[in-house]
Amino acid sequence: MVNGQRVEKLQKNYMAVFTPTIRTTKDFNPVYIRISHNSKTDYIKTGMTIHKSGLRKGKITNSEILAICALLIKSYHDKINNVNVKTWTVQELRSYLENESVDISFTDFAKQFINRLINDDRTNSAYSYKRAVKSLNTYLKKDEIFFNELTSKVISGWIDSMRNTKRAKSMYPSLVKTIFKAGLLEYNDYDYNIIKIRVNPFVRVKIPKQHAGRKKSIETEIVNKILTANIVTPLTVEFPRKELAQAVAKLIFCLAGINAADLYDMNESALKKNWKLCYHRKKTRDRSDTGAYIEITVPEVIRPLFDQYKGVKGKLFIFSKRYSDGIGFVKGVNMGLKQLCDDLQIEKVTTYTFRHSWATIAQNECGASTEMVAFALNHAPLQKVTEGYIRKDYSPIDRLNQQVIDCVFTRYS
Repeated sequence: MVNGQRVEKLQKNYMAVFTPTIRTTKDFNPVYIRISHNSKTDYIKTGMTIHKSGLRKGKITNSEILAICALLIKSYHDKINNVNVKTWTVQELRSYLENESVDISFTDFAKQFINRLINDDRTNSAYSYKRAVKSLNTYLKKDEIFFNELTSKVISGWIDSMRNTKRAKSMYPSLVKTIFKAGLLEYNDYDYNIIKIRVNPFVRVKIPKQHAGRKKSIETEIVNKILTANIVTPLTVEFPRKELAQAVAKLIFCLAGINAADLYDMNESALKKNWKLCYHRKKTRDRSDTGAYIEITVPEVIRPLFDQYKGVKGKLFIFSKRYSDGIGFVKGVNMGLKQLCDDLQIEKVTTYTFRHSWATIAQNECGASTEMVAFALNHAPLQKVTEGYIRKDYSPIDRLNQQVIDCVFTRYS
């Protein structure tokens, strides 16, 4: 005779323990298979009912019921025999055994995804992903979203709701798609045909292309006007916003369009004794075979700024003393630039303006090729195979950078 104790004993060699049981003590009681997994419990309905006469002290004693349960339990073990269920929750295991898709929280996974970006020191990217997920939450009017809710119809409706935006309709769906694809790789095991996430809306949804926006560069004379403006600041102000903004703009422009995020994160070890600045570009360091490494000689015109804004605790600059992260730093600098532009009665600019302007002046006024400009800006190379054969010489960047600086500061002095 098969009894409850024997069935339970047979389970001890398995990670997941299955036990025939009831959950009520009435005349007639539904029969369940109790799942014990990772210190949690869940139940699978068997469709059978047992009379109280087939119970003893709340345990099933009816041999026919136990025999059927034993067959069910064997089928469960057969199903998970070649599957690693160690990290599954008991609810995921139950859903898998019942041939149901698992309700996995997209919201929770997105938080994990974004936290990994933050831990990898990619706070700017993390901020963009947060905004994309928040937009989706707002559209669906709910705080928690599950993967299997994100059908092609839902995503298409979300994209359509952003049709009048300039960047969001393209950028946000692309970012959510990246998170979704990471989720498919995390939860679906295609080798063993374990498909917990059964939808993939981005197979059918077409994400709108981003329209080319207005060029962010400004005229050479305006660059000079901003970078050489005389700013009067009270001595009692420790971090005058306009003066700081002008200094950062000058650093960006005179370091061949370096990113503001790189200035914020730069360690003091990046600056060598011969005034050579050696660093890995933050935005693309994880996507480049070389870690987006670049070298540039610091021009004399901005060397005093390295002393004026000398950093502490291993940082090259002191910007982190006032701003807790790179995002706040860029916002603060852009606010200072707006104030400066208002004083000068010129159109508003941002930190990106000086990177774009450097590139434009380098090509249009200094005759540099597009490839040379891309090299100086530390863009990903088009000919990756060829690049692997060549030992890089960064001195052409220094020569081009000095030409651009002379073009701005000498011509209008």
